[in-house]
Amino acid sequence: MSSVADIPINKHLGITYREGTQSLHLPDDCRIRNYFGGVSFCAQFALAEAASAQYLFDRLGMDLETDIPTLRNAVTKFHKPTEGESVAKLISLEHLFGEFQRILDDRRKIVTTAHVVVVSEAGVKALEAEFTWLVLRKENL
Repeated sequence: MSSVADIPINKHLGITYREGTQSLHLPDDCRIRNYFGGVSFCAQFALAEAASAQYLFDRLGMDLETDIPTLRNAVTKFHKPTEGESVAKLISLEHLFGEFQRILDDRRKIVTTAHVVVVSEAGVKALEAEFTWLVLRKENL
């Protein structure tokens, strides 16, 4: 898997990964609009969750060959309804690459948090969220 955008639910929603910017995007598509014509908060939540997982790969070096990620908690705050394409941006990570890898090597597990924001193409903040992940290192490697 090159990106979490390859996961079937994310493909269904039309989420794409842009490698150059290491960002995930949700298209302007009638399939993900709510009753009022705006982008569904459910789709924006899925985008934010996917982005938090992608950052485990891009910024912390997680590898599915050796590591098992499990979402443990999500705290979200929805702001304004938006229209058009949405993009998820990383605000902060609890750990840096070296620290994440060292703890995972030593303890075989780590709990880490990614803080993500989803904004519209017009720059309107739609959603802010913190996702807490438990990552386990597989035994007998």
